[in-house]
Amino acid sequence: MRPDAGLAARSGRRRVAFVLSGGGSLGAIQVGMLQALFEAGVQPDFLVGTSAGAVNAAWVAGHPHGDGVKELAGIWCGLRRQDIFPLSPWAGARGLFGRTNHLISNVGLRTLIERHIPYERLEDAAIPVRVVATDLKTGHAVILSSGPAVPALLASTAIPGVFPPVTVGKRELIDGGVADMTPIAAAIEEGATDVYVLPIGYPWLRQERANAIGMALQAFARVVEQRLHVEIAAHSHAADICLLPTLDGPAVSPADFSRTPELISRSYRATRRYLSRPREQEAVVAPRAPHIPRVVELSAVPARVA
Repeated sequence: MRPDAGLAARSGRRRVAFVLSGGGSLGAIQVGMLQALFEAGVQPDFLVGTSAGAVNAAWVAGHPHGDGVKELAGIWCGLRRQDIFPLSPWAGARGLFGRTNHLISNVGLRTLIERHIPYERLEDAAIPVRVVATDLKTGHAVILSSGPAVPALLASTAIPGVFPPVTVGKRELIDGGVADMTPIAAAIEEGATDVYVLPIGYPWLRQERANAIGMALQAFARVVEQRLHVEIAAHSHAADICLLPTLDGPAVSPADFSRTPELISRSYRATRRYLSRPREQEAVVAPRAPHIPRVVELSAVPARVA
């Protein structure tokens, strides 16, 4: 029995957590993963999510079964860029000239969340859900486990400069991916003994860098990828960590919803193949990153907002 495994270790019961990372429209990849997991009989005791992953996690926490994931796929397939990122020249100009601190209103995203999340408060979900946001003042991760669901999810998805920060309690919060894109530590702190990590990956990571934006996206992806492997290495002694496979392509922008059905289908097939491997070949820890420093300073355990 692992002494680090919190409540689960003390009770002797295995606890399964799904950890869902952020990634805008690429959150559709997680829907395919969820379909394959539930089909294989793998069900979470609780979920932890960041940004788009927090919205997926919140939905599954309210519909923790295969039919619920099918409904989630239908919602994703109906999304268009204007539903989430409604471009307005006026709003964009106000943001660029310092009249506001964001370029896009979160009204569309708020409407979507209010329409589909089946509970008003996080603690009312059918199974526990933890939503990761970032404290704008300190830069630290904040775990929201109770309170109104809509502002918590808006905070977790508040991409800096794109969407406005969201005030929850006395904190001004922004996108959880700023502090912790893939919150494995938060899941283990909650007592998880089996952690399934649902990363969106970065399909453009292996693409040719054609311009400055492409260079910036690739650099960001490298940072996130490296941190994920470091976090897995740091916590593999405390829980069995299963990193689900990401996609090699297509190279879809995080604001492009036009290829959602393809992303869901490809991810479902890849995850189903991965889960169908013989048990003796089923590694619980992701492959080691090309280079992991011997001494790594990780962020402190996230604070919780009641």
